[in-house]
Amino acid sequence: MTFINKAARIADRLLGAFTGLLAAVLLIYSGYVIFDNHYKGQSAFISWDLLQYKPVVTEGDTLDFEEIQKINPDAVGWITIFNTNINYPLAQGKNDLEYINKDIFGQSSLTGSIYLSSENSRDFSDSFNIIYGHHMDNGAMFGDVDKYADEEYFLSHQKGELLTPAQAYDLTVFACLKTDAYDSEIYSIAEKANEELGPVIEYIKENADRYVETNTRGIKKIVGLSTCANATTNGRVIIFCNADPTEKRAAAITEDPGEIERVAVGHGDTDPSNNWALLNLICVIITVFTLLPLTFIHKKFRQISYSKTKAKELDEFIADCGENESVPRALEDLLEEFETIVKDLRRFIRGVLIGLVGEIIVSLTAVIAFILTENIHSQMVLSDKYTGLMLIIACAALVIDFVFFRYRGELPPENIEDYDDFRLQKTKTPAHSV
Repeated sequence: MTFINKAARIADRLLGAFTGLLAAVLLIYSGYVIFDNHYKGQSAFISWDLLQYKPVVTEGDTLDFEEIQKINPDAVGWITIFNTNINYPLAQGKNDLEYINKDIFGQSSLTGSIYLSSENSRDFSDSFNIIYGHHMDNGAMFGDVDKYADEEYFLSHQKGELLTPAQAYDLTVFACLKTDAYDSEIYSIAEKANEELGPVIEYIKENADRYVETNTRGIKKIVGLSTCANATTNGRVIIFCNADPTEKRAAAITEDPGEIERVAVGHGDTDPSNNWALLNLICVIITVFTLLPLTFIHKKFRQISYSKTKAKELDEFIADCGENESVPRALEDLLEEFETIVKDLRRFIRGVLIGLVGEIIVSLTAVIAFILTENIHSQMVLSDKYTGLMLIIACAALVIDFVFFRYRGELPPENIEDYDDFRLQKTKTPAHSV
């Protein structure tokens, strides 16, 4: 029965540890999902760091696209609609799926990029151009496009600009159209890229929710901004702009982007070292987790008071028995066993206090190290150059917990009153007698 009881206790502890570990993993994962969703929503907005790559007018009235094309040779322009969240670099992939889940840095991202249709010319020489972007509920990317269905918003947000290596354009919104992804009059881009704009303008006018005819006067180039509509799976919302060349930047030409050397830049950051690592955060949580008084794992801090109580009870028992003039051999053996247990308990208490101080120091070290080395507001990566250090700190916490918080001596009796018959026994049997 003793073996069965020990096995049951071990199984119970293992089950408790597994349950605690599973709960911790689920808690960490849930927190990560919540944060990751929040981060993706926030990171979909243009960052201050990325804005530093926005082309500017340099000497000779030319636009400097060199820096943004170092980040990504697929960068073909920069589009801005004033007083909205639309302010992004433009990419163009080999097909229209390449940048749907990839950011301008070439990294995987559910928010994707703002990108020019692969059927259009990368220099915007076509008369009809379509730019795509995800619809974000928080207004990021092309989340503001569907707001143009509101008349007041439509009339108050009509100006923007399109910058390309070859030419800059003033944009004037003239229509907002709700349609679907199968609208061949809009999305057969290759057929309409260089056709006369009269028929397509007439189609837009007939089907648009909002339309300003005066904004189409002298129109020679259309730029459409297309995004998904939340109401239907294949629904689309598009705003159409009259793209009028800006003369003073007409000579803005840069090198062939294919010949420009790439540089590695993290999403929204000029320095990849600013990213923070998920493994480092998990190491911090594990380190602090060892300090918590989770009684369903190993009763942790309750062991201190329990051990003190048991040691005191055994001391009193030994003192009471010591008042007897003579004790039977069985009682003497029991007292020696109890004295050993008392020593083990006190040694354990000292170890727990040392371990507690060690865990506090290690936990503070982990938290401080994470704060000093990680930038939680930047992009998350799996690991970084500090991950090894954080793993060592987490392992140190686990070793301290295993060494100092595990009692390895003889177990004290559950109920000291079970030995009252020995304590009260008065006998003339000489000590050490058989």
